[in-house]
Amino acid sequence: MGISQVREKICSHYLTGLLLVIVTVCGCGYTTKSLMIRDIDTIYIPIFDNETFRRDLEFGLTKELKDEVLSKTRLRIVHKDIADTILSGIIREVQETILIQNTADNIVENQITIYVDFKLVERGTDRILVEKKRVPQQAEFIISRGETILSAYEEVVADMAETIINLIEEKW
Repeated sequence: MGISQVREKICSHYLTGLLLVIVTVCGCGYTTKSLMIRDIDTIYIPIFDNETFRRDLEFGLTKELKDEVLSKTRLRIVHKDIADTILSGIIREVQETILIQNTADNIVENQITIYVDFKLVERGTDRILVEKKRVPQQAEFIISRGETILSAYEEVVADMAETIINLIEEKW
């Protein structure tokens, strides 16, 4: 085997290896980029509307949403006039269901379910980026454990905030 044939083999192996590296890096679909759209850096979250008779749920949900955005995304919360996006919504319904009663008809375990509509809109174009209707979230409370209806409402709004942010990130 001559020197030129050895060079050809080395060059061929080198090119094959290089091609393999390029295909592996480019073709796998992995990325280190954020799940959020690149052009979106800021968000405005107004207080959600509340169509139920349960007072103050909207304040708790809005606070939990802001906390969730700050802790789980790279978005900054800003004033409406400079935000890239606006996340708004409505608490549509609250259901309380007795799960267990004792023989004296006292509630032992109860369940709360809330239903929320929300949408994420691009400010300026009013293009809807994400919209979901009647998203449910549940929480239970057991009286004998010292849990109360108030603690169940706190849990359900915190879980709903997490669900909303996860649903938004799923789209991206």
